[in-house]
Amino acid sequence: MKTIDRYILRQLITVTLLGVMSLTLLMLLGQLFKELHSLLVESGAPPTIVFEFIVQVIPFSLTFSVPWGFLTAVLLVYGRLAADNELTSMRMAGLSLWRLSMPAIGMGLCLSLLCYYINIEIAPRGKNAMSDLVVNAAMQNPKNLLSSGGGVTKLDGVQLYIESRSDDLLRGVHIYPLSEKSSFQGNFDGFAAMHARSATVGEFNKETRMLSLVLYHATIEHVDKDAVNLPLIEEMPLQIHIPIKTKRRMKSNRFTNSEINETLSHWDVVKDVKLVELKAHAKAAEKYTQQPFPCASNLWAAAADDAQYYTSHMSKKNQLEFRTEGIQRASFACACLVFSLIGVPLAITARRKDTSTGFAMGILVAAVYFVALVFCELSRKASGITPYIVLWIPNVLCAAFAIWQHAKAKFRG
Repeated sequence: MKTIDRYILRQLITVTLLGVMSLTLLMLLGQLFKELHSLLVESGAPPTIVFEFIVQVIPFSLTFSVPWGFLTAVLLVYGRLAADNELTSMRMAGLSLWRLSMPAIGMGLCLSLLCYYINIEIAPRGKNAMSDLVVNAAMQNPKNLLSSGGGVTKLDGVQLYIESRSDDLLRGVHIYPLSEKSSFQGNFDGFAAMHARSATVGEFNKETRMLSLVLYHATIEHVDKDAVNLPLIEEMPLQIHIPIKTKRRMKSNRFTNSEINETLSHWDVVKDVKLVELKAHAKAAEKYTQQPFPCASNLWAAAADDAQYYTSHMSKKNQLEFRTEGIQRASFACACLVFSLIGVPLAITARRKDTSTGFAMGILVAAVYFVALVFCELSRKASGITPYIVLWIPNVLCAAFAIWQHAKAKFRG
C-alpha cells in the first residue's frame, strides 16, 4: 500500500469509527426510550434487563450506522483534502480521481461485506432476542401480562379485555375463548364469554404455570341453541394456564439466511400435508399408549401441531417476504460500497472548509438512499421476478449517478 493510500485510509477509519459510535449511540437511545416503559413498568422487569436490551439492539443499529457513518467520513475526509488543495497536488503527481478513490472504495467493499454478515446472521438474532425480551420478562411474572387501559391480552386459548388496573385489582374484566378448548382449569366448556365487574390477581404457580384469579359479580354467557344464559356469580375463582413460548413469530427479519432456507424447505414439504388426516392418526394412536407403540400418539400430535403452525402462519404474503429477504439484505449491505463511489465527487463539489456542509450532505444522501430502499421493499408483495429487480434499483441508480459525478469532477481539485 502506498503512502497516499495509508494517509487517506487512516483518516477514513478514524472518522468512520467516530461517526458509527455517535450514530449507534443516538439510535440506541431512541430504541431504549421507546421500549423502556414496557420493559420496566408494564413488564415489571428488573433494571438489569436494560443492559441485555442494549446488547441486543446494537447489532440492529449497526446496519444503519455503519453505512451512514462511512458516508459522512468519506465526505469529510475528501472534502478537507479538496479544500486544502491536497487532492490537487496528488492529481498533479499523475493520480486520477478514480485512483484517489481506491482507499474509500476498498474500505467500502470491506464494510459492505461486514454489513452483509450482520444482516444475515447477527441482526436477525438480535431482533428476535429483542422482541422476545419483553415477553420473557413478563413470563417470569405473568401478572404483568394483564395489561389495562383497553389493552387486549391473549393467553393460552383465551383473550382478556381489562378496562383498568390498580396493582392486583382489575376492573371491567371481559374474557372470550379463542378456541373450543379453553385453558381454564375447571368445567367451563362451551362458554361464549365471561364478564366481571372486578377481579383480583392471585398467585402464579410456576410448576403448573397456572395464574389464579377471583372474579366478582361475574356473568357467564352460554349459547344454547337460540337462548343465551347469563347466570350471575358473586365470587368465582378462576385459573388460567400461562404457556411457555416455544415458537417465534413468523417474521422473515427475525430469521437468519440459513433458517429462512430451512423454513422454506420445511414449508414445501408441509404444504401438501392434510391436517385433518394427521389429527385423525393422532387420535387413533391414543389407544396404543401402553403397547406396542407408547410414543405413537405424541409423535402424531407433534406432527399435527407442526403442520398447523406452518399452515396458519405461512401465508402467501409471508412466503413472498421469506423468499425475497435474502435479496433485500444483500441490496441493503451494498450501501457502503455505493456510498464510497458517490461520496468522493460530492466531497469535491462541497469543498468548503466548513465541515458541517459535508455532514449535512451525508445526512441528505443517506436519507434519500434509505427512503428509496424502503419504497422498493413494497415490491416484495409482488410475485415473480419483480422484487428481485426493483430491490436493486437504488444501488444501480446511485452507481450510475456516481459515475456521472466522477466524470463531472474530473477537472476539479
